[in-house]
Amino acid sequence: MKSKLTNLLQLFRDVLPARNLEELEQRLAKAQESHDLAGLAKIYYDMGVHCMKGGDPNRAMMYLSRADSIFSSRDDVYEQVKESVREDCSDRIMQLEEEPLLTNQIPEQVQEQAEWLLDDIQTRLWGLLTMARLVQVGKRLAGLPGCEVLGDLGQAVDLILRSFQERISQEEFQFLMDTCDRLYELGDDECFSDMTSQAEVPGGAPIQVFDLNGLLVVTELNLYLDSHIRLLTEGPDNSEAETDLIPCALLPDYYLRTCKEDLSLLPQIQKEVERIQADCEFVRSKISWDDIARKVAEYKELDILV
Repeated sequence: MKSKLTNLLQLFRDVLPARNLEELEQRLAKAQESHDLAGLAKIYYDMGVHCMKGGDPNRAMMYLSRADSIFSSRDDVYEQVKESVREDCSDRIMQLEEEPLLTNQIPEQVQEQAEWLLDDIQTRLWGLLTMARLVQVGKRLAGLPGCEVLGDLGQAVDLILRSFQERISQEEFQFLMDTCDRLYELGDDECFSDMTSQAEVPGGAPIQVFDLNGLLVVTELNLYLDSHIRLLTEGPDNSEAETDLIPCALLPDYYLRTCKEDLSLLPQIQKEVERIQADCEFVRSKISWDDIARKVAEYKELDILV
């Protein structure tokens, strides 16, 4: 009898509104243990709403985006999450996209600079420099189940750079296509929402796959590769340069999850913003392919999390 009463009390606690973020985090861990994706989505939604009410729009955006990523990843999960929750989650994300957040302002600025200052190839090179800075992050996460493709970013960067200058082999082209496909498939993998799957960061908190700004970084890597493949096969008239990858090495979700400080005050964020702007000036200056190769090689060895 006592056991039944304890179970009923626990069930009652689980359906009550959480009093604070810590309580929601405890519920999140339980949903993770039971592989309850619909439950994870609902709890991330609740965390986002909690942060919005508490005046923390950056973390609200992170949690709501995670909720959206989870319930949008599979049809069965989508159906298990109430329509009212899905719609309110989307409405809140759209509302936050209008806020003057660093994560909104930098992509807007990048898009404007690409449109007014750079040509197609310069914009693509700007994105390639960001991909090069993600190589070490990818190597770190590639050791996690399902994430092996992230360890191939370095080879992909080298092939893309060379393909701007000369024709690559069919085998090398196939590698780029396979990497593009595997990145797309990774976006549907449950490893994204697995909080227990994480990689060590020297001197810092472990990084999780979901710290890649939800699905955003992997999605933008896939779109960048897809655009480049179409450039090689169809020419620039049928392949518009992607700009959304350029700010992806900011990795705000990692810092929002592991730090309490304001994003704009974190040294790692400030350095990445500086690199983004410096790269724009670099690609629009009079540079040689050797200059670009040296910059790419430097970035491939850079650990942006340390």
